[in-house]
Amino acid sequence: MKRYAIILLALCLLWPAGADAQRRKRNAKKPAKPVVVEDPRIQQMLSSTQKVVFIDSIVANKKDFLRHIPLSKDAGYLEQNDSLGQFTNELKDHRLTTYFNKKDSACHISQSDYIGNKWTAPQPLEGISSASANFPFLMSDGITLYFAQQGPNSIGGYDIFVTRYDSDTGTYLKAENLGMPFSSTANDYLYAIDEANNLGYFVTDRRQPAGKVCIYIFIPNETRKIYPSETYSESKLRSLAAIERIADSWDKKADRNQALDRFYAARQQRTKAEMTNATFTPLEALRHQAETLESALQLARNYYARASKAERQKLRHEILTSEQELETLQLQIRKEVKKQNAIIYKDNN
Repeated sequence: MKRYAIILLALCLLWPAGADAQRRKRNAKKPAKPVVVEDPRIQQMLSSTQKVVFIDSIVANKKDFLRHIPLSKDAGYLEQNDSLGQFTNELKDHRLTTYFNKKDSACHISQSDYIGNKWTAPQPLEGISSASANFPFLMSDGITLYFAQQGPNSIGGYDIFVTRYDSDTGTYLKAENLGMPFSSTANDYLYAIDEANNLGYFVTDRRQPAGKVCIYIFIPNETRKIYPSETYSESKLRSLAAIERIADSWDKKADRNQALDRFYAARQQRTKAEMTNATFTPLEALRHQAETLESALQLARNYYARASKAERQKLRHEILTSEQELETLQLQIRKEVKKQNAIIYKDNN
């Protein structure tokens, strides 16, 4: 009995303190959640969101996404060195290159010209602010320049900016933020226009995992068009500005289908050019063909899910034919690997 009495006495002594502690815990104020204040410029941009038709999208590795953009020669040449971009014009006599400056730990754009069979020493691009800039793209007019920039005039990470060359002063004018849907609180890296094929390419990492970007293919507008804010709700405008569903941008399916055909043709033409200019072993050539065909198949399968009944009938035949061709290529690859292994074995024995 003594043991029970001791336990009860201990409980009585501890209870008030424990109860008070529990009450204090319940009554303690929970830390207030930090209030996130939206940048007021976002609301301003939202009301002037550009109306653009996005025909398709491709998810790619950030380090080599340019290989998925089949620019025509008339549009110039884009190159990529890991996270830095370079543009060379159609005539290959003017070049814009991104470089990393250790002094301010930021990326900047330089320019150089091909004179006397050699490139001049790179010079900083006059007129572009000191904020970090990357992935320049100069239009065929030699005046209009698009680039990505991270700084006080961007609303997140990198935004897309546009400026124009002033021949009177020999510098570029003050750059303007291109606005939505091409700028966002994520990183927006590249804006390029292929006038010959009437196609545009926009690269961003919004809604993508680390190391990935999304390449949006769109139809460039001849004049700026915007979504009338009085017609769309704010939630719908935000969705359009964020490019949450490319299907929401389609007005006429015929225009989109024609643009898709131009994109596929441009990509096929680029693949042929790469095959012609590159020196491949038989095995490398087969693997390159298989990789290109597999990429095209994936795009076709993705589109099949949202295609119309008539489009599906056409796509079904193309997908089946491509799958058979891919199987043949994979069989040829296995045979070529077996053949090379046999040669290696013979040489080593």
